[in-house]
Amino acid sequence: MCGIVGSFKPGGTSCGPDVIARMRDRMSHRGPDGAGLWCSPDRSCAFGHRRLSIIDLSETASQPMVNTAGTVAVIFNGEIYNHAELRRELEALGAYAWRTDHSDTEMLLHAYEEWGLDCVRRFYGMFAFAIYDRRVPDRPVVHLVRDRVGIKPLYVTKTASGEWLFASEIRALLAHPDVSPEMDRTAFWHYLTFIVTPAPLTLFRGIFKMPAGHTITIDDTGRATAASWWDCRPDRATALTENDLSEDDAVAELTRLLKQSIARRMVSDVPFGVLLSGGVDSSLNVALMSELMTRPVTTFTIGYEGKEDYNEFQFARRISQRYHTDHHETLINRDEALAFLPLLVRLQDEPIADNVCIPLYFLARLVKQSGTTVVQVGEGADENFLGYWWCEHYRQKYESVYRPAREGSHGWRRLLSAIKARTPGLSGEDLEIERRAGRGQEMFWGGAVCWWGEMRDRLTPDSAPFRQDVTCPIEGLMPTSHTGLDSGAVFGQYLGSLDGDVREPEVMQKIPYMEMKLRLPEHLLMRVDKLTMAHAVEARVPFLDHDVVDFATRLPPSYKIKDGVGKHVLKRAAEPYIDHDMIYRRKQGFGAPMEEWFREGDFGARCLAAFDRSEIRKQGFFDNDYFVDLLKRQIDGTGGYSFHLWTVLNAVLWHESWIGGNVDCL
Repeated sequence: MCGIVGSFKPGGTSCGPDVIARMRDRMSHRGPDGAGLWCSPDRSCAFGHRRLSIIDLSETASQPMVNTAGTVAVIFNGEIYNHAELRRELEALGAYAWRTDHSDTEMLLHAYEEWGLDCVRRFYGMFAFAIYDRRVPDRPVVHLVRDRVGIKPLYVTKTASGEWLFASEIRALLAHPDVSPEMDRTAFWHYLTFIVTPAPLTLFRGIFKMPAGHTITIDDTGRATAASWWDCRPDRATALTENDLSEDDAVAELTRLLKQSIARRMVSDVPFGVLLSGGVDSSLNVALMSELMTRPVTTFTIGYEGKEDYNEFQFARRISQRYHTDHHETLINRDEALAFLPLLVRLQDEPIADNVCIPLYFLARLVKQSGTTVVQVGEGADENFLGYWWCEHYRQKYESVYRPAREGSHGWRRLLSAIKARTPGLSGEDLEIERRAGRGQEMFWGGAVCWWGEMRDRLTPDSAPFRQDVTCPIEGLMPTSHTGLDSGAVFGQYLGSLDGDVREPEVMQKIPYMEMKLRLPEHLLMRVDKLTMAHAVEARVPFLDHDVVDFATRLPPSYKIKDGVGKHVLKRAAEPYIDHDMIYRRKQGFGAPMEEWFREGDFGARCLAAFDRSEIRKQGFFDNDYFVDLLKRQIDGTGGYSFHLWTVLNAVLWHESWIGGNVDCL
């Protein structure tokens, strides 16, 4: 685990080691255990690396790493859990001289030499890496790779002089003298919808993030081409039915896969543990890990002072007691959480408008303070096994509203028109769903869609300030749907290809696929990466092992939601390990009490002041009176708009900090 940065200027001279070192050290928090630099013989390519030592702690495992002939070099962020198995396969070939004892980086280097880019299909792990290859004389090439589900980020830009730059964090790219921060207005439009920017867009114009499961190849002419190398697309031909696999057999297979996944993610030369909320996912992580260990599992839980409704200590403690874990807890209060917000804006690079980022930062701090470096987390379970309340909600809306409207039920359309006529200003969800059906849009826009419908129309009545040309220098990377001001088209780009190829109810297969394409890699996994790596802590996600994802994709929806309750098969798998009342209690979720914080102390007033002075307000993106009215109502306790407000304010603070240069932005 680490931070990587690189430069490639085919036919010319790259920025060189001094600039790469400056860019690299902008990410020193990602790698406190070492730093490295490398330049190609013709100086067209330079790599930098910050190291967090996890596997093979020796100096010989440091990066950048170069083959014996000096023709292939690699920088690598992440872990390959089956590296020992693949190393044995490569050693049996007898073609490579090994310098390390068990480095997964060296295995990656030789795996690429042997199998080319197809080597990634053999890997179980999380990774973002860059490989320089000049084995063909005078025709060097650089390959960039992001893992299947997007656990590790990688950003790319091209300077006016034709130099390609890439890094684990945007801040590193901004340290290059030819890269200046400018807001991407089209990305801002989509951010307001999704609370993150959909890849490959970022909120920085001209800086792109690699989508999950993609490669980018830059050849000796400077041409860059993107390609997808993995997808979890559901397919009618491979989907399982209840006749193919009994529910009991599904539970047994899922249990086997989870045990295998957790065992893979215990590969480490440093202490590891589990983030424990007391929910099903993290509790099952603890239970299955404890079966594989001879020492107690180390667990970590966080809560809020004076906010018992948000705390799950009692459930986490029950799991800790049952499995005799080495348990650690911490409490944070409103003042220290709010004082952290300016730093949060810096750590995120671009906005992730999820208040979970706040407790996650302090939880990662607790992990580091305990002497632990690696933790397993529960992301991916709810998304792939339909665990959120809104999954059943959307299933019902699909059957009762969307499908009749899409199929042209004239009676339904007349009824909605009559309701709307009798209720001026009605902005109900049913009307929005009917409108999407009428426009040929997908019904489901994601599990964290913020500004939509009438509220969005009122916030951004004029789209002109958001309009700009969006160009991407990487062929095959930017979908046309992302370049316009129609967030529905973004979802249509992903989901439209599934029409006719998934079984009914199609929404039950489209939901997990869409979550895997956008919300997981650019929201949930990005927040985990940014906030844990802020303390040089590595987070691993066993529920996103690709064997688990593939199995979940093939399962019939009836095994995921039963009697309106999600994660059915996963909860059955948990029954031998967790008390029944804990498994089937109402899902609480992991979040911060933003609703209350807006009206407590001076936080609301500070938010008002920040918006009033912001360039975003001055540039006419919003109906400012409407937004200020919502904010004032939130402050006086009559609002309920904290999600919407925080999405805008996060962008306001980001703009002031990153574009305006005011680090103390709140």
